[in-house]
Amino acid sequence: MIQFENITISFNNKTVISNFSTQIRDGEKICFVGESGSGKSTLLHAILGFVSPDKGEIRIENEAITTHSIQSIREKTAFLPQDISFPYQTVKELLLSPFSFKANRKQIVTDERILSVFATLNLEEEILHKKLNEISGGQKQRVLLALIALLDKSIVLLDEPTSALDAGSVDLVIHFIKEMKNTTVVIVTHDRRFAEAFDRIIPIN
Repeated sequence: MIQFENITISFNNKTVISNFSTQIRDGEKICFVGESGSGKSTLLHAILGFVSPDKGEIRIENEAITTHSIQSIREKTAFLPQDISFPYQTVKELLLSPFSFKANRKQIVTDERILSVFATLNLEEEILHKKLNEISGGQKQRVLLALIALLDKSIVLLDEPTSALDAGSVDLVIHFIKEMKNTTVVIVTHDRRFAEAFDRIIPIN
């Protein structure tokens, strides 16, 4: 469970989130929806400890986020930010890179496993061997979602995961996320139709 307890977050003396409280149950798929600048992405960053509340507390599986606990919380969390650049040349290099990190070294990632995830996102096998600059924005977004699935974390945070997708691909992603049966998924989105496909919409004002 993820618990926000009376969270207030400010930047440069401007309050972005004020007295926000909610609970997200284990395995629940929810969407934060609100206007640009309402603080939706800030809440994702707070879960990861990238920003700290001025007031209130965030708890993950009943463990408060502190400087001491944040590393173990990050190890069980996968995050797909809205804007991201990579120091990798090929799609395969990107997909394999996280598994060189200590937290993920025990996981075995084969081409067969990658292609199985690709199939659920309608990604062709040939994409695996392409350079990142040779694939479209929509393909790259689905490749990153495939990477999230391969990491197999208990908590997934997605910031605008459909911004580069057409309607058909959005439907694929909805099904893909719903199939993460035992995973808690927190999504930031402007797409109301996309948000309505999941368990709950939490408005951020």
